[in-house]
Amino acid sequence: MKKMTLRHYVLAGLLGALIAALGFTPLGMVPVPTPAGAATILHVPVIIAALLEGPVFGAMVGFLFGAVSFWRAIVAPSNPVAQVMFTDPVTAFVPRILIGLVAFYAFRAARDERWRRVICALCGLLAWDLSYRVILNAGWVQAHPINYLYFFPAAAAVAYFLFRLLSGEKAPVIAGALAGSLTNTVGVLGMVTLRGILPPTVSAVVAVVHGLPEAAVAVLLTLMLYNALKGRTSTT
Repeated sequence: MKKMTLRHYVLAGLLGALIAALGFTPLGMVPVPTPAGAATILHVPVIIAALLEGPVFGAMVGFLFGAVSFWRAIVAPSNPVAQVMFTDPVTAFVPRILIGLVAFYAFRAARDERWRRVICALCGLLAWDLSYRVILNAGWVQAHPINYLYFFPAAAAVAYFLFRLLSGEKAPVIAGALAGSLTNTVGVLGMVTLRGILPPTVSAVVAVVHGLPEAAVAVLLTLMLYNALKGRTSTT
């Protein structure tokens, strides 16, 4: 864990300003060919901060992300649901702070093949549950324990795909980006589900339709930016 210096505080301020610029302009949304229409990239600076400078710095930048979400929900909410969601400080701040922490430790764990297996298995289990809830919400199956078992192949396929994806030298960066992005999605949706703003099945649909494109965009941007910025931060 790196010791915080004046340089870190200055860099955190710059990243916070970048998040604010992205959050209050269309630049923070990337068009994707899904029903969601666009994927946010506001969490990418948090992921980059954590991978380059450690979990404390990532959590600090995540706090700034939460502050932008909270302030925007008050002064310029994108829709009524977002206003209700992010005017709650817990929903606005906690998942954002966790992005940096989870991204860093997933990044570090992915360097070890044993931990890569654990990460892949957990993602597979998450895919198992989400795929069942999405199909259930669509009305294609009835809620029954035996129907839940039919979605095990989806879990196995996701786990195997991720294990192959995380087998190269870029595995730690990919794992960190995936974990950070999914922490943002699952954390926010988990909070609003616990508060009763959205029912669990609807949250699961949003997680798939909106969260997966965001995770894919986060991985691509993180891969492009990490190596470019790593050289600069290591020489300053």
